[in-house]
Amino acid sequence: MLSQRPERNEADAAQTPLSTWFLGPKAEQADLWRELIQYVFDDYIHWRRNYFPHDPVIISRSARRSDAHADGIDRLTSDLDRSLARLKAHFPFYSPRYVAHMLSEQSLPSVLGYFAGMLYNPNNVTEEAAPVTVQLELEVGCWIAEMLGYDPELSWTHICSGGTIANIEALWAARASQFVPFIVKEFAVEHGLDLRVTPANGVEAPIVELDNQALIGFRPDESLVLFKHLARHLVDVRGVAPKEAMREINDHVADSAFNVGKRGFLKIHQALGMQPVIFVSAAAHYSVKKAADILGYGSDSVRAVPVTPQFRMDVECLKDAVLGLADDEYIAAVLAIIGTTEEGAVDPLHDILRVRQQAAMQSNRFFWIHADAAWGGYFASLLRSNAEGARRWEGSLDGLARMHIDEAGAREPLHVEVTVRDADGRPRRDYRSYSCAWDDPEVYKSLLSLRFADSITVDPHKLGYVPYPAGVVSFRSGFVTELLAQRAQYISDIGEGGVNIAERVEIDAVGPYILEGSKPGAAALACWLAHSVVPLSRAGHGQLIRTTAIAAKRLVRHLELHRLLFEDYEAVTGVESSQPFSFVPLMEPDTNIVCFVAVPMAWRGAELVPAGATLETVNALNRGLYSRLSLDPDSAPMAANYVQQFFVSRTEFIDEQYSAESISEVLDSLGVTQDDYRCHGLFVLRSTVMNPLYAEAQQPPSSTDYLAELVQFLHQSTSAVICA
Repeated sequence: MLSQRPERNEADAAQTPLSTWFLGPKAEQADLWRELIQYVFDDYIHWRRNYFPHDPVIISRSARRSDAHADGIDRLTSDLDRSLARLKAHFPFYSPRYVAHMLSEQSLPSVLGYFAGMLYNPNNVTEEAAPVTVQLELEVGCWIAEMLGYDPELSWTHICSGGTIANIEALWAARASQFVPFIVKEFAVEHGLDLRVTPANGVEAPIVELDNQALIGFRPDESLVLFKHLARHLVDVRGVAPKEAMREINDHVADSAFNVGKRGFLKIHQALGMQPVIFVSAAAHYSVKKAADILGYGSDSVRAVPVTPQFRMDVECLKDAVLGLADDEYIAAVLAIIGTTEEGAVDPLHDILRVRQQAAMQSNRFFWIHADAAWGGYFASLLRSNAEGARRWEGSLDGLARMHIDEAGAREPLHVEVTVRDADGRPRRDYRSYSCAWDDPEVYKSLLSLRFADSITVDPHKLGYVPYPAGVVSFRSGFVTELLAQRAQYISDIGEGGVNIAERVEIDAVGPYILEGSKPGAAALACWLAHSVVPLSRAGHGQLIRTTAIAAKRLVRHLELHRLLFEDYEAVTGVESSQPFSFVPLMEPDTNIVCFVAVPMAWRGAELVPAGATLETVNALNRGLYSRLSLDPDSAPMAANYVQQFFVSRTEFIDEQYSAESISEVLDSLGVTQDDYRCHGLFVLRSTVMNPLYAEAQQPPSSTDYLAELVQFLHQSTSAVICA
């Protein structure tokens, strides 16, 4: 059930500055944070003291004054001081100067929620150990499901430790649902039922007449309610009482040869003689192969689909692979990535859905689609306003994408002064504006299509600005819980199997349906308070997302303009480089991650162009540059953290992951050959532009453009590497 939180006016929410929710790079809001954290702790103390106030004091004043007590406190404070000193070697994730990994500020409400929850220490495996925070987790699940486009009353969403567990759990549910049609056919054969069902191609048929290909290719929504359909058949046709029908079905499920949870995948695999295949972009997170390993599919079942030059899944390649499957193969799942880990790229989920529909019509094959939106899921907050509520969008996907682009209003240009040349070649200064709009319709269409995915991963501890650990997995249909339920008497009264033949399932627990056992209720309270105070709407959390998307675009524009402003950078830094160079962004960011490469350049008239350096040279230059924009935590002295001006991260593209053909446009932009790439790979610099305060830093009195300063520092550092 959705929490009855008060609705906020869009205009009021939009007027709240983003800095309200963060401590600030200089701890500018330290007094507020100190006051509120103290308030939480004082409130907790009062709670303890008011529980049976006449109970005796156990730790007496004299005990607290004893020498042994004092010695223990001395050891504690000494070791605490040592640990605090060691933490000073921590990287400054909070600073706008940190543009490296997926780490940034934590919001004030999320920290307060986590701190309060940590004091009470609830275990969200069961309501008996977490009578408050289990309900908060369910409420958070409804809010996130609604943000993603699911019906919060019909879906099932919960918090887990992170994206890896979320991805594993999604594929676990997909595996369980895929064998339901086999169990139902087995029951129908055994009881002589004329049960008619609708397979992927939409042509109704008796289930006993369907072959293995049709059964394994059932639509997930149909599979998840197939036991209900069977129960209604027993009630309506055979006159069996509803409870007796469910009992018969549950007894059969427990003994079925196709109960994958009890029989194990190996036995079913051997009986079917069919090989599972999981299709995913070549940019997939390593957790996908880990999931395939754990679930018994084996990592060989994971097939990488080539990417486009934008590092999105190539849907034409996916279509060829899906329609070209061998007769003894079936699709266990297709994963769409909404924000790849390395590039932040968004797979065209809307086109993947079309491939699924085409496979249904042509091959009678359907498949589970899981959206790994661990990084990009919160971008869906830009699609929602508080006034919309659970509005059902109407109209074409193109029209909806354009509408949301216009409403998001991410159109703040970058204004720069550049040198241009007149017709006679004379230089003059000119002011120009360059678009930083986050307005790719394909990205919006993918976000709008999330509501059609069967499951989605989202990580609040990334772009939710919530402390670790806080991942989320959301299922379009709450009926998955009936397939996943595990009986544990000390956790809950919930048993395994179906509950009733109703079209809705009431979910009021967490522990019986999930992979994890003990889990911190503090994470649920952190998410709840964060998303209650800053709603998951365009004017709420969408403000955070929008400002980071624009900041990433601004960084790309700065990198692109570097070659045009090379002489200006030389003058500002006071460095005359022996070899000109510049920075080449590899693609327009779909989200807020920027990948780029420093490339040796040569003058062609008044223009800088790639100098045709070998890839070994380019990689060596970027490795040297990375070493100047990062620190080795094992070898760098602690003081180095205080003098490091900026931080970036890095990755490496290799032909085994991204074929030279698939990223040929990227290689051409760098002036390197495909053969060189196949031999040496490509060392890439990577910036995660997720700090929410870049735009505010540009305003008075700070008036600091950290992204422009980053490019200036890149210029100085690259000159130093070249001259070394």
